[in-house]
Amino acid sequence: MAKRLKKWFMLQMWRLQQVAQILTLALLALNLSLQVFGLIKWREDSLLSISYVGVPMILLVLAAIIWTFAIIWDLRLKMWRDQAVVLVERNPYSKEKMSSKEVVMYSLFYLPLLESLAKDDPAKKADADWLRLWIKKNLEEDPSTAKDAREIMEYLGMGSLEKK
Repeated sequence: MAKRLKKWFMLQMWRLQQVAQILTLALLALNLSLQVFGLIKWREDSLLSISYVGVPMILLVLAAIIWTFAIIWDLRLKMWRDQAVVLVERNPYSKEKMSSKEVVMYSLFYLPLLESLAKDDPAKKADADWLRLWIKKNLEEDPSTAKDAREIMEYLGMGSLEKK
């Protein structure tokens, strides 16, 4: 029950995060345009004095400023590249750990291939032993990876990884 509640909560958080940035920018721009509209003194007797015209005009100006900054951020500063590098560096599954899919794929495809090549080549036997050890280490160190790999194998109707 607690696991399902946690999963449901994380799903709701993910849904909120998907729209949070856009909604934050939209609400910020709307809030600023409403505040600026009240502060503009020179708008009397002009088209901007009508709130249904003035607020959207200010909103458009703010949106253009934000969009210009976003384009500069993307094309000139290229901050997304550094963010992607940091995400890869901080993600253990992009370096030393295997995901559950990788464990299954390496166990079902690459390990048997290396073992068949190892009959004629002792270096390939060492590679196969090393790969088997890496897979075993990943399954022992991360129980969730082991559980997910078992579920994938059951889904495929292949039995368990221990038999492979």
